[in-house]
This record gives sequence, structure tokens and C-alpha cells, in this order.
Amino acid sequence: MNSILNDTTKFKRISRNPTNDIKTKLNRLIHDNNNSSTKKLPLIKGDHKLGYAYGNVKTHMNGHPLRPIFSQTPSFTYKLAKRLNVLVSPFVPASFSLKSSEEFLDILKTARPSNIMTSVDVESLFTNVPVDETIDFICQRLYHPEQKIAIPENTLRLLF
Repeated sequence: MNSILNDTTKFKRISRNPTNDIKTKLNRLIHDNNNSSTKKLPLIKGDHKLGYAYGNVKTHMNGHPLRPIFSQTPSFTYKLAKRLNVLVSPFVPASFSLKSSEEFLDILKTARPSNIMTSVDVESLFTNVPVDETIDFICQRLYHPEQKIAIPENTLRLLF
């Protein structure tokens, strides 16, 4: 896990907890949005803990590397992220996502594909997602050619 977390292309060591500063900035942004938008977002209230990282061992791979998991469940942004997910999810084409591995298996059993199917193992998928490009992609789908969501684009970009 240390080798994963010491990768300075993905992680930055911090000397102090930035939670209060970020929480204040987000609440200002949410407050401004709630005053000017029809979609209201919940203010971040209460005490929260930091998120945490751990790794699950990939027992099926040589060397048994870790699959890094970053849990944000106890963090101050968790409820906001869930709310943003609810707002954005209706605009994700259903043909590009599955709800579970069982759904995938059902499709395989029902469709009986005649082509070759492969599985690709992505190394540290979520720590390798390009954040800025992902935000650009989401905003392109939500705002261009027409605005499909009631939160201004610049606000949503900052919230992401």
C-alpha cells in the first residue's frame, strides 16, 4: 500500500488537515447555488472523519498485488457526492452501464453471444482516471448542446 500511496503522480502528502477549509468553500458554493438555482443541494453540516485507504489482495494475479480502495463514507463530501450522483445518473446511457455482475451474467445467458468475450484487468482503475478530462466529459454530456441539469456548469465543475 505504501508504494501505491507514495506515487506522487497521483497523491500528495499534506502537512495539515484541509477539511475545514474545503468544507467552508463547498458550503459557500452550495449556498450560492441554492440562491440562484432550482436544484437545491444540502449544506455540509456536522463533524466528519477523514476518508481512509486500504487494499484488497488480488489473489488471482501473480505477486498478489493490492487493489486500492479509498473509502470516503465517513468524509464530509460523501452526502454531497451521493446527491450529485443522483442528479447526474439519469443522463448516463443505460446501454453503457450494468448494475451488478448478476446482470452481466444474465445478459450472457440470455444473449448467447457468438463473438469472443474478454475481460480486461485495469491496474488501479480509480487512481488512474484523469479527473479533469472526466469532468470535461460529464459536462459535455450535461450542458452541450443544451443544459440538461439545473445547476450552472461552472458550479458543477467546482463541486466535482
